[in-house]
Amino acid sequence: MMNKYTIALLFSINILFYQPSMVQAAPVKSEVNEVKSFKVNINTAHLEELITLPGIGAAKAKSIIDYRTKYGKFKTLDELTNVKGIGNKMVKKLKGRIKLNK
Repeated sequence: MMNKYTIALLFSINILFYQPSMVQAAPVKSEVNEVKSFKVNINTAHLEELITLPGIGAAKAKSIIDYRTKYGKFKTLDELTNVKGIGNKMVKKLKGRIKLNK
């Protein structure tokens, strides 16, 4: 049975060996806003960048890249509707998160 001194000793040892670098802090509000305001260039983005967009998984990202490879760079954001699995609703959802640099 542990008495209060044993518990205090164990607690003190735990504090001594606590390593804050092992604990990941929650993102700060400004970091979250920064991520939301980051725009992905759909004419140059790789699969990893495209899947950061809401509603875009690996399959849709690959379809975007395949379309871009076959037909060239997107001239308008609405041209994304030509990609299989992406409709007007999705384009509207993505408008603030994507850009074109022709």
